[in-house]
Amino acid sequence: MKRRLATRLVLLAIAQMIVLAIAAMVIWYFTVPGPHHGPPGTGGGSWRRFGPILTLATGFVVLAGGAVLTARWIVRPVERLSRTARAIGEGELGARSGLRRQDEIGVLGTRLDEMADRLERLLASERELLANVAHELRTPLSRIGVALDLAAEGDSTRARASLEDIAVDVAELETILDDILTTMRFEFGRAELPLRRAPVEPSAIATTAAERLRARHPERTLELSVAPDLPELDVDPVLFRRVVDNLLENAHKYTPDAASPIALNVTRDPTNPTDVVFEVVDRGVGIAADDLAQVFTAFFRGDRSRSRETGGVGLGLTLARRIATAHGGTISLTSEVGSGTTARLTIPA
Repeated sequence: MKRRLATRLVLLAIAQMIVLAIAAMVIWYFTVPGPHHGPPGTGGGSWRRFGPILTLATGFVVLAGGAVLTARWIVRPVERLSRTARAIGEGELGARSGLRRQDEIGVLGTRLDEMADRLERLLASERELLANVAHELRTPLSRIGVALDLAAEGDSTRARASLEDIAVDVAELETILDDILTTMRFEFGRAELPLRRAPVEPSAIATTAAERLRARHPERTLELSVAPDLPELDVDPVLFRRVVDNLLENAHKYTPDAASPIALNVTRDPTNPTDVVFEVVDRGVGIAADDLAQVFTAFFRGDRSRSRETGGVGLGLTLARRIATAHGGTISLTSEVGSGTTARLTIPA
């Protein structure tokens, strides 16, 4: 049961008063004249002289004990919190107060530890971001540099042949930078995502997304299924297509077997017919259960070795969920390692 600090102090004061009252009664019993002292001249008078002194000394002892308990309850944990805050400020992000109290000071310690945990995760994400961005930028920049060297050497034929690759590399760089800037603005700045809504047919979104995937990866088989009589969607076409493109691109990346098809199904939500569901199904490597709860976290990449081959900086699903939420929708993933992943994007009509 949670006990407030003020309650602790009140209980301590009451305990002190009770101890003082008992001590005063005991001192009174042995110092005040009465039948219990026996006949005069037996020493009771000498005890009477020490009554006030004993009462004062007892009061000092009780107050000192109360001060010690107060220091134990308040001063020591506050000093501990101060040391922890100073250590965190000096860069020791592993410092924790470790207070486990059921009062306001305990709550403050818990909040401080939670803040340190968030700071540690944020800095780890930033380091991961720098490593991922450095890796992702190195390859396209190297290819662009090679093409420019060929052009400088006067080999125009080979230089022209590299222009298509340069265009792909530049588009990849633009995507990475756009993802980073958008995430920094909307994920950490907590700004509202601006939407330019327009009525769009779900079939048009699905068809466009399918054509874009087939153009990027002609070797991949994509099975497109769109239910008839779907309601019109009021969405930002550019941002919404970006979500569907991201889900399809992830399905392609994590399905190494090019002969394994990817399915894009667009239907009504059976539990709520006014909602439209875009479902992307793959038969790829799947996602581990421990990683499934974190895949929407910015910069998170579950399998580091596989991520290096597939690219990306761990922002696609983060932005996809933000865009879906801004439209009043949801994104959910179900997956099994070795069997594939199903992504469901649900949007109200």
